[in-house]
Amino acid sequence: MSTSTHQYPAVVKTSNDAMTPLRAIVRRVVRFPLTRIVIAIFVVALAGGLTLTYLGKLAHAWGGRMWPEICAAAATLLAYGMYVRVFEQRCAVEISVRRAWPELAAGLTLGATLVGAVVAVATAIGAYRIEGMNAWSIGILAPLAMMCFVGVLEEVISRAIVFRVTEERLGTWWALAISSALFGLAHVPGAAVTVLAITITIIAGVLFAAAYLVTRRVWLAIGIHTAWNFTLGSIFSVAVSGRAARGLVIGKTFGPVRLTGGAYGFEGSVITLVVLGVTAIVLLRMAFSSGHFRSRQRGSAS
Repeated sequence: MSTSTHQYPAVVKTSNDAMTPLRAIVRRVVRFPLTRIVIAIFVVALAGGLTLTYLGKLAHAWGGRMWPEICAAAATLLAYGMYVRVFEQRCAVEISVRRAWPELAAGLTLGATLVGAVVAVATAIGAYRIEGMNAWSIGILAPLAMMCFVGVLEEVISRAIVFRVTEERLGTWWALAISSALFGLAHVPGAAVTVLAITITIIAGVLFAAAYLVTRRVWLAIGIHTAWNFTLGSIFSVAVSGRAARGLVIGKTFGPVRLTGGAYGFEGSVITLVVLGVTAIVLLRMAFSSGHFRSRQRGSAS
């Protein structure tokens, strides 16, 4: 039997082999924390914004209230879940519905209670006074849907995306500092904003991040955020981040800006600074004692 003397090359270069370094670079870029944050924010903001815009036009033509905002909130959560599934290739446990309703209810209760505490202190020291009540109408509930959308969008962006991704690389403490600072700076364009108001908004960011840490889900933070905005404006008629509000109660503020927040509302008051600060510390201690803090990641992601 004769044998062939023809020799084949040991390694054959293919187009796929040539593309391997490029694919590795692309993969590293896509996995880089800042890239992930930008992509995720773009996806959820686009989904929520487009849904609200399109359905808002339909609601204007067909009549009806609240449902466009609720649908936009749902679209935001759905888009986030899809992003996590496609880009991170995992289940989005931070928006798991398993404990959604009790945690959301707890957040709504806590958020309303915090507003009540601020109003109670302000009333006791003469910085706020109830002068009457507006007639009840279903329209008072209309802002709740918008506050729900705002709460969902801001918490998904600030906590589920910015805080979570930053924490994976830098640890919990750095994530708290960075995400809360960005949350505060995002409110700088607000009307009549002050340095104290921005400081309080940063503390609010710490509070919302602490609520996320306690459960490792967004629902508690969404509930607090939504109830705070709605109760402050639609119940007590206090400006929310500089936006005037007309609610169920006819209430007015009196005294120095450091107590009332001026045109910015109680979110610029030292009373709120103390109330939110104490609550944030309590929640942070709960999260820390539960072992939910993470240390800084050593080395770079592959």
